[in-house]
Amino acid sequence: MLAYTTRYFWLLIIPLARSLYSLTFEINALRVWLQGAWLDLIVLFAILGFAWLRWISVWVSFDSEKIILRKGLYISSEDTVFYSNISTLSITQNFLYRLLGASTVYIGTNSGKADQADLKMILRRSDADRLYEELKGSRKKSLNYSILPNKLRLIVFSLFFSSALSGVLIILALLLEIGKIVDREVEARLILDTLNEAARRVSLYVPPIITVIVIVIISAWALSFISNLFVFWGFVLTKCSDSIYIKSGVVTKNRHILLRDRINYIDLKQSFLSKVFNVSSLHLNCSGYGSAGRNELSVVLPITTRKEINGAIEEVFPEYPRPKIELKSNPRSYLSFFMMPLIFAAVPAAAFGAFYVFLPTWFEAAKPAFAISMIPALWLALCRALSMFTTGLGFSGDFMTLRYSKLFTFHTVIVPKERLTKIVIRQSPFQRMSGGCSAIIYTSSESRARHLILGLRMDRLLAMLEREGYDLYFREGK
Repeated sequence: MLAYTTRYFWLLIIPLARSLYSLTFEINALRVWLQGAWLDLIVLFAILGFAWLRWISVWVSFDSEKIILRKGLYISSEDTVFYSNISTLSITQNFLYRLLGASTVYIGTNSGKADQADLKMILRRSDADRLYEELKGSRKKSLNYSILPNKLRLIVFSLFFSSALSGVLIILALLLEIGKIVDREVEARLILDTLNEAARRVSLYVPPIITVIVIVIISAWALSFISNLFVFWGFVLTKCSDSIYIKSGVVTKNRHILLRDRINYIDLKQSFLSKVFNVSSLHLNCSGYGSAGRNELSVVLPITTRKEINGAIEEVFPEYPRPKIELKSNPRSYLSFFMMPLIFAAVPAAAFGAFYVFLPTWFEAAKPAFAISMIPALWLALCRALSMFTTGLGFSGDFMTLRYSKLFTFHTVIVPKERLTKIVIRQSPFQRMSGGCSAIIYTSSESRARHLILGLRMDRLLAMLEREGYDLYFREGK
């Protein structure tokens, strides 16, 4: 029932609980409290009543072939999904649901909305387990390969290669959720008081601007490190002839069943540091797995050595070749790589200048914010400088390899040619002068999968695509 309430439920229950807790032991205290809170209580019970109606209007049934979800009391709808059409089944249990014996079930197919499950159900844990076994029983059971990442290596690599940017995103998401149920003034005061106290203790030894920057980076990095361990501790991948089974998580338990022939491509992801030290994590793109709407990662193998990644590809995806780059980016196209870092730096620089000219009294107080805002631009410039020497693409049999960077992440994508949906070649006025271009590769995916390869030679790219049978000019008879 709590899952069917709205976020306003918490906006009511928190102040009600706080005022109830502050009651005195006087005889009339409860009556006085009811006189002031009666309207809130009516709204609260109305929300619970509607949640109860929504809860009793949902029915789920399944057998050895299909699952049926019915919704609605007066206007009803029915969704039927056959197991043969499921790309991904995901079962998630957060800490609260584990205490209550419940699970959230997500079912993804190739016909749903981008980054959303086709079916989402909250079931008893026993029912979710039975559904898992039913779908598992409909698959072939021959075991081919199983992966259990080395836990010591996982700790060490997570320690050294956790991303402070990922931690910042987690903090922002957490603050957004807190902001839905907590007063903004209280939230702001809590954050500012914490930072001020930490800065005060070290201000005798370190300049205040450096203190704030270090606190933000270290806190974000530590949160990213802890979250990586929580997500990937206990990670197990099992490959059968037609399916992949994945289990992971400590606080939140996750189980997934993925149909192998629904996988669109695999992706080796690296940060700047992991790129330098030649370690990476292996991801895949399959409808329903790693959906952005659920803040999941589409991981096949957590961060480890490149040797282990190659071994996992050979065992789990034996039909996929080793990455092969035939055409690399042209170093003379450096402007294409550094345009975005320049834009990232121009925005805080312009604001910095505006404060200096129009708000000089606020200039000193705003310096820490400006210094922090320049860090992403500098880090992106560093990533793009490395990407300029590693970006490229190539073909190997029935597969295409794409190597590029997207913001702060480096990608090596291996995609079957049958999953390519569109190829676009783009030239800016400066690229026309130098004979360069950018290639935009679109691939099959539940969301918009777009891979941008910068700084390529136009003539060489056209020759390569023509060799592989791609006619970019739509000449008839070819």
